[in-house]
Amino acid sequence: MILTVDVGNSNLVAVIYDLNKQRIYDERLETQKENVVNYYKQWLDQLFSKKVDRETLTGVVLSSVVPAITDDLVHLLMEYTALDIYVVSASKLRDFKIHLKERDHIGADFIATSYGTMAKYPLPAIVADLGSATKISVINQHKEFKGGVIVPGIGISSDALVRFIPHLPAVDLTLPTHVIGSDTIEAMQSGVLYGAIATVEGLADKIEKELGLPVTRLITGGYAKIIYHAMPDFTYDEFLLSEGLYEIFIKEKE
Repeated sequence: MILTVDVGNSNLVAVIYDLNKQRIYDERLETQKENVVNYYKQWLDQLFSKKVDRETLTGVVLSSVVPAITDDLVHLLMEYTALDIYVVSASKLRDFKIHLKERDHIGADFIATSYGTMAKYPLPAIVADLGSATKISVINQHKEFKGGVIVPGIGISSDALVRFIPHLPAVDLTLPTHVIGSDTIEAMQSGVLYGAIATVEGLADKIEKELGLPVTRLITGGYAKIIYHAMPDFTYDEFLLSEGLYEIFIKEKE
């Protein structure tokens, strides 16, 4: 079995797949940036003592956008699994064409969602990954990373309203039934969440026009669960990034 680990700024998502790409286990936990070793040791202790037989693992693949904790996680995973850890980076994937001015500046999360997309969806495609930042990837019809867009994420936008306008209350991130809010809380929820929907949909329209081709539209990431049902033109794929990590590992170990 293969363990995939995606380290984002807000959450770490771990998934175990068998060799038929069936999901055996998945878990989402908060990304800890302090007391890193003890925190993740507790997680790995629980994972391998109660949930998974470490002897069944044949590979571990990791993507991280939190460089400060990546080395500690790699060393812990090696200690617990006795396996080499494949850490995703552009420098290791020379057959994946990346249309950026600085190829190595692409994040591992962009790479992983691209591979997940190429494995199962028609191209070209747009992927909206809603995490701490809202990241939009464009994969062209030739299986190349065309580029992307990065905007502040839903959580950041909500926090910014409260931080910079102190008289506004903190609100739950629940999608209202109507865009027009009937009070301050609904108006804030609508602004943040329907604002995110409008941003993603509007950017997708502009990207499609720029490409001059119809595109597959995908949405994933931790915040996608809140809004995807209000976005009928997008296909929600919760584990797209993790599946991309699986695809990368299988391809690189062939």
